[in-house]
Order: sequence, then C-alpha cells, then structure tokens
Amino acid sequence: MKQLDQMHTCEEIGKDTWRIDEGGAVNLYLLAGQEKALLIDAGCGAGYLPTCVKVLTDLPVRVAVTHRHPDHIGGAWEFGSYDASEQDCSFVYSFLSMAVMSHIMVKASGGKVEYPKPFGKHVKINRMKEDQVFDLGGRTVTVRSVPGHTRGSVIFLDEANRLMFTGDDINPCLWMQLPGCTSLQEWKTGANTIMDLMKQGNYTAWYGHGDGRQTLEQMETTYHLVEEIIEKKKAGTLAKGKHLYPVKDQFPNVYYNSKNIL
Repeated sequence: MKQLDQMHTCEEIGKDTWRIDEGGAVNLYLLAGQEKALLIDAGCGAGYLPTCVKVLTDLPVRVAVTHRHPDHIGGAWEFGSYDASEQDCSFVYSFLSMAVMSHIMVKASGGKVEYPKPFGKHVKINRMKEDQVFDLGGRTVTVRSVPGHTRGSVIFLDEANRLMFTGDDINPCLWMQLPGCTSLQEWKTGANTIMDLMKQGNYTAWYGHGDGRQTLEQMETTYHLVEEIIEKKKAGTLAKGKHLYPVKDQFPNVYYNSKNIL
C-alpha cells in the first residue's frame, strides 16, 4: 500500500486503476483514461483528496458517487461538483449527506477533518441517469441503477477491463435500516442485476468498505439472508425493530428494519 497522506493509502488494482483507502473506513476508486480520470466516491472528507489524487494522475478528475451517504460524498466538495443519481437528490439523502454527518464518521474512524467544507459553500450535483457513460478517453465507464441501499444506488462498469464497482448495495454487512433505503423486497431486483452481471460477464467486483474485494459467493450469501428475512416477515416470526441478521458478529449479515421488508 502506498501512503498518500495521513488518512489515505492506495493500491493499484488494475492498469491505471487504484483503490484508495480512507482510514480503514471506506474505499474510493480512481480510474484513469487517456484524457480524464473518474473518482468513484469521495469518502468522509478526511485529508484533502485532490492532493492525494494528484499523486496518482495529472489528468482532470470528475467525481461520481455510488450513492449519497456521508461516507461517500464527504470529500466531493473539494472538487466543486460531483455526479449522483437523480433518485438520490431528495431531502432525506441531502440531510444524511450534511457535512456534520461526514465529520462524525471521520472522528469515529480516528481521523481528523483538516479541511472542513466552508459554511454555505455550494457544491454542484450533476444528476446521473441510467446507462450514462463517462468517456475518459480510450476508456469508458457505464452507470447501472441498483436501488436498494438508497433509491438512487448505482454501480459503475468498466466493461473493457471487466471491473465492477458496487458501492454499498450488496455488501457483506448490508445496511437496510437507514432512512431512504428501499424495502428488502425491492432491493432484490438490483441485487439480481449485480449477480447476473457477475455470472455472465466475468467481472472483478470492488465494494465500498473493508479491503474492497467482493465475490459472487459473498453476494449470494447476502441475498439468501435477505430471502430468509422476507420469509420470516411473511410468517410473522421476524423480530420487530432494527436488528442485525443472523447475528451481530457473523458475516455476511444484514441490518434490517422490520417495518421496511415487503
């Protein structure tokens, strides 16, 4: 791992492709083409991302996020604008993405916000659409919608290099208890999209946390856990409230809200 600053390290995971680790809390992915670079997600806002990115590429950088949560858009303001699904531009996601939320997450991971977002600074959000293509010059990245973790959750596909970036939508610790999540029943459609791509396209998948590495086996296990929760809900045997299923310290697990299953 290469040290970029006090909070960020990186590893090259493919040609002109890097996983940037922010304090062990969240992953960002930098993809460089011949003319431009795409930064997928922007962490919690620890350190100063433009300086970190500059170590890896001198190309102009565009930021796009898998979803609007504080640990994925916290450093986006440092670039002046970012791309997000239009489905994630409602009030609930704007509230969750407030700078104070990102700062709380930085402190929780033992970091420090050295460059806080100036009060009142406007950050432009470019609204992404399904199948939007980012042309980096000799390299393209396509957006696919996978509602679940948020209504606007997306994945990014680098089809030529068989790379998939899944954000938080089918993680080994899947959070579906937050405001703005779809029901677990709705989540299954996006999850099936991701797993079908894995089965048919021979992709290498990278997600938003941990060491980033994701397998089809893990995805299928997470999916089966969701199916178990849905069946328990239908049978009337699901514990009420917000719980980790099957248990807290077993992975994969699903954090569910019993009011938001079907």
